[in-house]
Amino acid sequence: MQFGVNLLLYGDTVTEPVMRRFTELRRAGAQGVEVPVFKPETVDTATIRRAAEAASLTCTVSGALPAGCRWYGAKSGPRHDAEKYVRACVKAAVELGATVICGPLYKTVGDMDESLPLERQRRETARAMRDIAQEASEKGVTLALEPLNRFETNLINTVEQGVEFCQRVVSPGAGLLLDTFHMHIEEKDSPTAVGLAARAGVLAHFHVSENDRGVAGTGQVHWAEIAAALRAAHYDGWAVIESFSQRGEAIRRAVSCWRPFYRSESEFVRSGLAFARRTFAA
Repeated sequence: MQFGVNLLLYGDTVTEPVMRRFTELRRAGAQGVEVPVFKPETVDTATIRRAAEAASLTCTVSGALPAGCRWYGAKSGPRHDAEKYVRACVKAAVELGATVICGPLYKTVGDMDESLPLERQRRETARAMRDIAQEASEKGVTLALEPLNRFETNLINTVEQGVEFCQRVVSPGAGLLLDTFHMHIEEKDSPTAVGLAARAGVLAHFHVSENDRGVAGTGQVHWAEIAAALRAAHYDGWAVIESFSQRGEAIRRAVSCWRPFYRSESEFVRSGLAFARRTFAA
């Protein structure tokens, strides 16, 4: 298993000051950095990759479908915008040397539209994403789709729903990101959900997130049981610690980040990575 840090910890863009932290992250035990790509045209992939490689770090990518995008329905504009965004993310991932793009790429966070039945939305969205997932796969990139809790989406909340969605996409380029924060809310049994994704062959990425978005290991998540489930699944991908900065207004509102989740970013990284390594390393 490889251990990374989602750079949303510092904000929703990767600036020069963020890149100067890469050496510190490597010293703390990180092997990778997860690069947020919300506006692909503004991401300096060449500079970020050079900085990451100089610190002996590998990149993964996180993203979220922009407002106004939809894969379903009669209107072609929202679907065109969704396709344009995900294709741009795939291009950025290739340029960064990343093999995973994770996040809610199937519906905009906070879009609770029910103008069509949710089952029809899922069916049309999976069909519409099939070609782009295949294109990503051909470029060595997996779209790791993230089931979110009920307060952030109404389309895919549980791992079971995510497995069914991936099976409808019918492409090796579509898998799941399992995030323990969302699982803590939506699953009856998170270890069982991990096993379900693994048996279906869609366990593509993993986020180590405490139930309150604080430092991993300081809350209520049943970490030992989840780690055992990942070992039983022979999962050897990324385990990325994730929390958020209060400085970025868009992400702050998207995830309802109303109070600090940790004393300092350095403590979050140092303690979180140490806990993840102790808990998940073989």
